[in-house]
Amino acid sequence: MIRSALLKRWGPWILMAATIGLLVCFLDLHATLDAVDDVEPVAIALTAVLYMLDRFSMAYKWNVLLRARNCGLSAWAAFRIYLASGFVGYVIPASVGSDTFRAARLSLFGWSVSKVSATIVLERVLGLLAILSLSSVGLLLVVAGGRSDLLPVLGAVLAALFVGTVLTGMSVSERLYGVFRRATDRFASHRIANRIVQMLHALHDEYVALSKGRRPVVLFFFLSVLNQLIQALMVVPVLLSLDADVDLLAVFALMPLTKAFIQLMPAPAGIGVAEGAVVVALSLAHVPPPQALAVALVLRAVDLCMLLPAGVAYAADAWKLRRTA
Repeated sequence: MIRSALLKRWGPWILMAATIGLLVCFLDLHATLDAVDDVEPVAIALTAVLYMLDRFSMAYKWNVLLRARNCGLSAWAAFRIYLASGFVGYVIPASVGSDTFRAARLSLFGWSVSKVSATIVLERVLGLLAILSLSSVGLLLVVAGGRSDLLPVLGAVLAALFVGTVLTGMSVSERLYGVFRRATDRFASHRIANRIVQMLHALHDEYVALSKGRRPVVLFFFLSVLNQLIQALMVVPVLLSLDADVDLLAVFALMPLTKAFIQLMPAPAGIGVAEGAVVVALSLAHVPPPQALAVALVLRAVDLCMLLPAGVAYAADAWKLRRTA
């Protein structure tokens, strides 16, 4: 048990250090630094603009799900809370911190935690399916264009999409969830355990009700695809600034997969893991590894700079809460 606790505490940091170590050992850092030095300020500015557009689009599509459960926010309020959640989530592994902040923050409006949490769960599920769908289409076109070396990647993505679709369908099945309900009936006499189980039941009920709303779900899915295209587009100004000879279709097919990979890895703020994923994806798109790492470092620098507006959003949100308390 002690070993498990230590692994949980230090595992993310070990993963981060190991990934950074691999990048340092296997990539030409001098060539990378030269490439970073060649990046034009205009390219960095365009990347920052796309970053803010990405945040706004993510907040907007989340608000679509909130409105479907009568918890809608104004566009500015949704953007402010989403931006503030990024500030909170930067010091907590993966997206757990930001998701918890959003659920807790909206519960202060008096809305049910299960309602808000259901929108976040569905956001993650549909977002992952959007990533896999976009990458599948992109990789099919790339492979059809003669990149047979990407066939294993295409096969893996199609398999993941199939499994994800099946599991999503199973998650809204009342018959399958009934098995879980019967298995947890024995906790009815335990006060704390029963409370946790009842929260899970409420979350599932809200999740199922939300997922059955066809129009908001379809709209959210297409907005998620658009959001992934914006995120992939973020690397283009830097690549053009470096005069990289790159297969743009492969970039749009592979870059979304890095977001899915980062979400699954528990490294703090994805440091190291994000850079490694970007290097692999861009290398498969025929970008030289030093230039790929330069792109990843520019993205990280922009991400760090965006902590300033995220911190301002967090402070503004806290001030608004204090005023309405």
